[in-house]
Formats: sequence, structure tokens, C-alpha cells
Amino acid sequence: MLYRPFEDEDFEPLVEIVRTLWHDDVPDAAFGTLEAACDLAHCLSVSTFSQVALIDGAPRGIILARSENDYNQDLSRWATIEAKSACAMDSYDAKAAHTFQTWYDGMRRVDERLLASSGLTLDNEITLLVVDPSAQGLGIGTVLFDAASSYYTALGDLKAYLYTDSDCRWSFYELRGMKRLGRYKSTREERSLLPREMYLYGLDLSA
Repeated sequence: MLYRPFEDEDFEPLVEIVRTLWHDDVPDAAFGTLEAACDLAHCLSVSTFSQVALIDGAPRGIILARSENDYNQDLSRWATIEAKSACAMDSYDAKAAHTFQTWYDGMRRVDERLLASSGLTLDNEITLLVVDPSAQGLGIGTVLFDAASSYYTALGDLKAYLYTDSDCRWSFYELRGMKRLGRYKSTREERSLLPREMYLYGLDLSA
């Protein structure tokens, strides 16, 4: 097992992991791959830190994070890939692409509402943590989370946050010492697209 920063050749294997976990309820696997590529490219475009877990040379997990005290030199490149993936989704299945955009917009509105009500002012976000289901239980998530925590500590960042929801293993973050700062419960109308509940968690590194 090896841990290192993200490299371009990791993109496609990690897209497949993201697709399997979060983008399988779609017309077909090809469209799910486009959704996952758009999702991962977005996270890469807004992150300043990465750490990938490899088993026998194959990417099996990744954590991405953003610090307001660091800079992402690849922001525009990944933003372009995100936009191209979105265009490909629209060309492949316009109706499904509209559903994805509606879901994305709804999640973003809720996230912004949770952050605004939390009182947090620092823009330090853990933007993605994903581990291949076949590799879960090996401690990979903990090592990746600790790497992000060390990244923040090295920069002098004492607080960070992340968004998660009831479709994810949110209890993992509580075991890592994060505190729930906000919760949003979807309305009956929203549940056709959004998770039943969405959460904001905060990390305090000052102790």
C-alpha cells in the first residue's frame, strides 16, 4: 500500500470508484461515468491538496481538501474538464443531464445555507473523501483523513469543514473528532433528488 499526491493517470480509475458509489442510479454506466468525471473534476478544480491511496499500484481511495492559505495551479484545467464532461452529458442524454444539474444546484443551495448558518468564516474545506468499497475496512479512510488534517496543521489552519449526507457513512467523521454544525432535512418534494438529510461537519485542530 502506498500514499502519494494525485497524478493524472489516477483520474479514470477514481472516476470509476466515484461512479460505483454515487452515480449508479442513471440511465446507463456510460452516463454515470460522465457524471462521476464531472463530479471528480469539480472537486479537483477547487482543491489545493490531494492524497491518493494505491494498492498494488492501483488507486483505491483519495482525499481532496482546500485551504485559503494555499493555491491550486491546476484550477482552470480541471474546471475545463468539468465543463467538457457536462457538455458530453447533455449531448448523451439531455433529460438525464438536466436531472443531474437540478440535483447539483439543490445540493449547492443547501450547502451554502448550512455554511452561512454555521458562523464559519475560513474557506478550508475537505472537498472529497472516497474509498473503493472493496478496500474499505483497511484503514485507508483514516490515513487519508489524517493526511488532510496534517496538511491544515502545517499551514497553520486550525479549523476546516466538510459536507456529507445520510447516504454516506457520516459516523466516520464523528469518530475522527468532527462535530456536526448543521443539518438540513429534505422536504417531501426534494427527496426525489436530494438525500433525506444533509450535514455540515467542522474540524477543530487547535487542541
